[in-house]
Amino acid sequence: MPLTPYSGPFGRAEQQHLLRRTLFGCSNADLAHFNGQSLSQVVDALLAVTPESSVPLKTYWELVGNQPDPNALDPQVAFGSTWIDTPRYGADEPELTAITAARVQSYMWWRTGLMVQQDRTIREKMCLFWYNHMPTQVFQVFNPRVSYDYDQLLRQHCLGDFRQFIHDVSVSGAMLYYLNGYLNTNTAPDENYARELMELFTLGEGSGYTESDVQAAARVLTGWTVREDDGLGNIVLPYVTFRPNRHETGDKQFSAFFNNTLIQGQSGAAAGEGELNLLLDMILAKEEVSRFICREVYRFFVHGEIDAATESGVIEPLAQTFRDNAGAPDQMRIVMRELLMSDHFFSAPIRACMIMSPADLVIGALRKLDVPMPTAATVEAQYRVWRDTYYLMAYAGQEILNPPNVAGWTAYYQYPAYDNIWLDTATYPARSFSLQGIIYTGFSTPGNLYEAASCNLTFKPDLVALVGQFSDPYNPNTLVADAADLMFAVPVSQLVRTQLKIAYLLLGQLNDIYWTDAYELYVQDPNTTDMTAQLVPTMLLYLFIDMAKAAETQMH
Repeated sequence: MPLTPYSGPFGRAEQQHLLRRTLFGCSNADLAHFNGQSLSQVVDALLAVTPESSVPLKTYWELVGNQPDPNALDPQVAFGSTWIDTPRYGADEPELTAITAARVQSYMWWRTGLMVQQDRTIREKMCLFWYNHMPTQVFQVFNPRVSYDYDQLLRQHCLGDFRQFIHDVSVSGAMLYYLNGYLNTNTAPDENYARELMELFTLGEGSGYTESDVQAAARVLTGWTVREDDGLGNIVLPYVTFRPNRHETGDKQFSAFFNNTLIQGQSGAAAGEGELNLLLDMILAKEEVSRFICREVYRFFVHGEIDAATESGVIEPLAQTFRDNAGAPDQMRIVMRELLMSDHFFSAPIRACMIMSPADLVIGALRKLDVPMPTAATVEAQYRVWRDTYYLMAYAGQEILNPPNVAGWTAYYQYPAYDNIWLDTATYPARSFSLQGIIYTGFSTPGNLYEAASCNLTFKPDLVALVGQFSDPYNPNTLVADAADLMFAVPVSQLVRTQLKIAYLLLGQLNDIYWTDAYELYVQDPNTTDMTAQLVPTMLLYLFIDMAKAAETQMH
């Protein structure tokens, strides 16, 4: 029986809740875009993901004679062009390492840019969900092309068929490197991926599989590796291949948990695919896979804690939908649609119940505050700002391409704290300072970049323009209420709003006309000589900085 669909009103509050959980932040532009649409229309639009067409570009260089020179680093790739189709190379190990590191960072900044410039679909959130569920660590993999390929894999399958997804992850270059699959051979079986396949990716710890099952699965997975040569000594783009002579051809016996399944050993070029598919069919036949995946989805998009009522009333029906649509090319889209349109998702205890991840906090702030971003016309500035955004998220506690370990970020699995882990006495200052930095200074580029047009640029929110989009910015009461609606997921009292108004818009005065007159003069002439009107940008600056410090900015 499917989840009970939501049948209540779908107004601004419900739309905000939906968009905050499926996008990074909910801006006024987002609300305007979906204004007047029904719940089903908005959800369908959010789930209408499209393939990503952009590629990471070369914006890196080395100094030569104190001048940036792109030809001094990775000269086979022109500045502003993509490196993804150029094999890694190097005359010696230091050159290879330098080129690899530059491309890895290029991938990282590009990947951040996709989140910053997200379209109004769930794609970027789903990709981050899957990266948390089946993570790799970009510097441990240290191969830019396979990391890029893994990202493309997540994008391709983020709302697709889970069976095909886990198959492709199992033989992806990034995962083979990260969990030692490329070292897994018949003479030295490596259990790393086999263990995580069961414990973290499909079944969950304590579901019933045994240590001998892990060992047998490791033997099934022997023989896969990653190559970057064509066998004749020529360097090529990395590719995954199966080596029959390194595959364990003996039979693999599994426990009673898997109904004593015996996977007969195979040999030859097709053995790897043949045994891998038998292994995945055996694992995915267990109903616990559907429950485990649905719990993971729930903890990422809805709430960390899953009590008995949620398990029976939400997880079980959602898992049944997962099983009923096994093999469907849009299996996960169907699951997500049912969840996002459920009565449970819009219930009062679920709204604003989660601490935002640093990615939600930082990128959400950029989008809510309408922070301008460099365009492709200044590609070096673009990558520099994306780099700074990446570091802001890392500073706030989430380095998006480098989770702490193969289990992902603890906020999505650590009982009983879950998302509360994001916020403590150590992380709050970093989170608050990140928001204040975005509001107060924004982003800037130095004057010594290679691309002249990218030098000495500043990108910061225009708060006067931002409040100009509010319903009535001339009225300080309405302005503060609209700002609170934008910045806070948790409503604040009239007393708090009045305190904010008096402290920042009235500068201690008690008559609303003080703000109204000053604002009107300023918007008519930003170069006004009226001393109070000149303070309008500063008034707004300190109002929003105060809001950035509030606990209500941390929720969604």
